[in-house]
Amino acid sequence: MINLIIRSYIWFTALLLYMSALPQSLQTTKGEKRVSELNVSQNLSPNEVAALSRTYQDKALWFKQMPHFNRDSTVFYFDKAAQLLQNSKPLQYERLANLYRDITDRANRSHNFNVVDSLAPIGWSYYENIPESKKDKVLGYDLLINWALIKIIRGEPKEGLELFVKALNLLENDKRPEIQLKILKDKGRFLSQYGLPEEQEKAFQYLRKSMIGYQTSIYPERNEALAVAYKLLSYHYSESNLDSSDYYVQKMGKLLPEVGNPFHHTWYYYSMGNNLIRREKYEEAKDYLNKTIRLLEEYNLTTIDVYQFAHSRIGDIYMAEGNYNEAIAYYEKARNSSIAINTKANTAYFLNKLYSAHEQKGDYKKALEYYIAWSEANDIIEVERNERSLRENELQEDIIDQAELLSAKQQQQTIYLTILLIAALVLGLLYHNFRLKKSRNKRLKALNDELAHKNVLLDKRNAENELLLKEIHHRVKNNLEMVKGLISLQSAQIEDPATKEAMIASQNRVQSMGIIHQKLYQGTNLGSIEMKDYFINLSEGILDSFNAEDRIKIECAMDNLELDVDTAVPIGLIVNELLTNALKYAFPQDQRGVINISLEKDSNYNLKLEVRDNGIGKTAGVAPKGTGFGSQLIQLLTRQLNGKMQEYSDLGTRVAFDFSIQKSA
Repeated sequence: MINLIIRSYIWFTALLLYMSALPQSLQTTKGEKRVSELNVSQNLSPNEVAALSRTYQDKALWFKQMPHFNRDSTVFYFDKAAQLLQNSKPLQYERLANLYRDITDRANRSHNFNVVDSLAPIGWSYYENIPESKKDKVLGYDLLINWALIKIIRGEPKEGLELFVKALNLLENDKRPEIQLKILKDKGRFLSQYGLPEEQEKAFQYLRKSMIGYQTSIYPERNEALAVAYKLLSYHYSESNLDSSDYYVQKMGKLLPEVGNPFHHTWYYYSMGNNLIRREKYEEAKDYLNKTIRLLEEYNLTTIDVYQFAHSRIGDIYMAEGNYNEAIAYYEKARNSSIAINTKANTAYFLNKLYSAHEQKGDYKKALEYYIAWSEANDIIEVERNERSLRENELQEDIIDQAELLSAKQQQQTIYLTILLIAALVLGLLYHNFRLKKSRNKRLKALNDELAHKNVLLDKRNAENELLLKEIHHRVKNNLEMVKGLISLQSAQIEDPATKEAMIASQNRVQSMGIIHQKLYQGTNLGSIEMKDYFINLSEGILDSFNAEDRIKIECAMDNLELDVDTAVPIGLIVNELLTNALKYAFPQDQRGVINISLEKDSNYNLKLEVRDNGIGKTAGVAPKGTGFGSQLIQLLTRQLNGKMQEYSDLGTRVAFDFSIQKSA
């Protein structure tokens, strides 16, 4: 009778807690709360402990929704549910694993990243203690996926990838449609956040397939999955196709009435502001971005990256308007918010913004400080990213698709063994021959395995060498960028026009070499450069240095052509000098014009280069302007490539080169 009264009192207390908007026990001390929980767990049966912890868990999830969103209350009730289960004996591992699945799910937004990262292995350990016959593999999969995504967000991609592959292996044989749809969604989400450019297209395909599947489904996670898909698809198109990005943002806007998670609402406002900036609608963009910031501050969500980037984008608006002090203030808020949650890549990004803002403002001392800080932070990030060898990623991607391949192999093996068994029973007279054949196959398999092992070792060594070479090109590019930045800062303090002009020319020469090394470490072929893309990048940089984008157009009339580094560097320097000369002398008094670049290879593998402008041309008998250093450099590089140069003045200036590459080699 006494036990019944105690249990009734406990259930009545739980009901009151569930109906209340704020937990009364927040007013008690930690010691009192601990004693109370111990007493409760000791007086309840295991079934009652499980039911009460489920009540706390549901209450925690209730607080994740608007308008009653309260992150502290979500954390409070999650902790109460966990403490209740952990203080009850025997431990209910399955109930604990289910609870930790919700705690570590970032959609529920409970504890911060660092705390969740420490809780994720605890949840997984509870799952591992569930008897094998009672384990729900989907539960284990969800725990590992949650943990993997946290690792990616925290900048630990290697650990995240290991956890992700381990999760996929759990469900490799589960062909249920809802499970396949879940895997598609998680593959797209993980690969899009993993950070390597070559994986973005795969992520895009997975996300589109999952979006189509969830749009016609009635699964409980439908709205959350669609919100994730719309977000990531919008990001995918944000640089290449603004209309497509807008399309997915609008899809999210239509979904908002069905979701109560404030993170989705703030993302929508942020994305609207971000895309309006791209369309130069600055006042409308400010309204959306300020609404983002207000909503995040209202719900005490200032430690997420959208809060950082909302400030950064407002800073971009002030930069576009020429209000550098306001821009710097917003960039500093973004940087400080990033440092608070240790998002390294974001911090480096905001340091670069501060460098540019101070440079535009004319505070070159501050600009140099931020440039050095950005360079150091960026080097660390790039090294960490490059350490993920291409071979390892290809191998892991093969593992990601392993579920389908393994199933097909198992079916083939089953059919093969059945045929062998029937043949052995029916054709007993051929048994001896079968044994001989089997022995030969075994020896052949051993030889094949040995050869495959050697191939794996060779591929691994090649991947390591390739990674090392990429790192060399990356460091050379960074050093050239540093030299260019120092020249730029120095030239800004020089007032002599001739000296300043020489400094800008030197800066462009350094840039032309830096672009080559950048293309080498970003490309798939470390030994050659695609020249058309290189000329386009080089032209944009030179036009920017002369502030001539609006009046001079540079066209590359040529097919895609790859050249080795020893040939590409001198040709790049020649084109750099010719473009610089044309911009300085061919179009006086802000005259508009066009410069054409063409490069082709003939049947004998010789190269023909031509740079032509429709400027004022050269007057016969008049000495050329400038110091003459550029002309001397062009002649020296032409001889280096065993080439001939001819110059024509017909409706402008045309300079043509014939390079005998085989002879120069």
